[in-house]
Amino acid sequence: MITTTGFKRIVLATDGSDHAQAAIEATIALGGTSSAEVLVVHVWNFEVYPDDVPMETESRGDAAALVLKTLEKLRDGGMVAEAKVCEANGAGIAQTIAHVAREFNADLVILGSRGLSDWQSIFKHSVSHQVLAAVNCPVLVVRGRLTIEASSPRRVLLAIAGGDDVAPCVRAAVAAAQTPSSEVMVVHVAQALVGPQGFAYVEPPEEIHATMASALGILKDSSIKAQGVIAHTSPVADSVAEIAQTWKADIIVVGSRRMGDLGGLILGSVSHSLLHTTTRPVLIAERMDK
Repeated sequence: MITTTGFKRIVLATDGSDHAQAAIEATIALGGTSSAEVLVVHVWNFEVYPDDVPMETESRGDAAALVLKTLEKLRDGGMVAEAKVCEANGAGIAQTIAHVAREFNADLVILGSRGLSDWQSIFKHSVSHQVLAAVNCPVLVVRGRLTIEASSPRRVLLAIAGGDDVAPCVRAAVAAAQTPSSEVMVVHVAQALVGPQGFAYVEPPEEIHATMASALGILKDSSIKAQGVIAHTSPVADSVAEIAQTWKADIIVVGSRRMGDLGGLILGSVSHSLLHTTTRPVLIAERMDK
């Protein structure tokens, strides 16, 4: 569970790519504020070739060297960190990461992403999307680098939808805005939906303002400087990404139902869309137990 003093137990999943390097920097920026413990995990995987013969795609030595190099960077950044190399053993990379996160009692998982579209990620087995479906704790997906230091003020854009998503989203934003003089912009995109038979649903103004007031109230109680913006353009992910760019946000926080890729496509998952609409790091809030 996230505390008001930030993230305390972080699992950093790494594969040695450029995006993984950006994830290391994000870990230092977010975890350094709260003196978090970090567990670096690398999943040593097999590729199955014709005739069902498993072949190593990297050696155990390469895997060990990778996590040791990551550990060195984290420790140079002042982090308390340990490392673990896991074998997928048929469970898949994302499922293995999720298992490690649960065992570590992580309150945040950080990983890099190539930013593939949802259709591409289905066929290329996007690890970030699969991790989102497998864990309940917040997940930070990093494509671009955080350009701020661990002690610098942070500009956090919080996109809220209403209902049960508000509280976990705000908690994640508070944890991300722990450095002095950080500020949060709360964005709510008003919904106007037209059904297949022409039935229209327009979100009532009183619900919009109640949602915004709830989020701003929690932020005020947490002593976080905040402002609110109501947008009326769609798609939602495009609006959020555009506001984040204009406001020069360092990180975007959003809620998620954590549905599978197909469910996300059908229902227009904002979190999934943001992962390939913006290059800013996207923090998907914890999933509430039903």
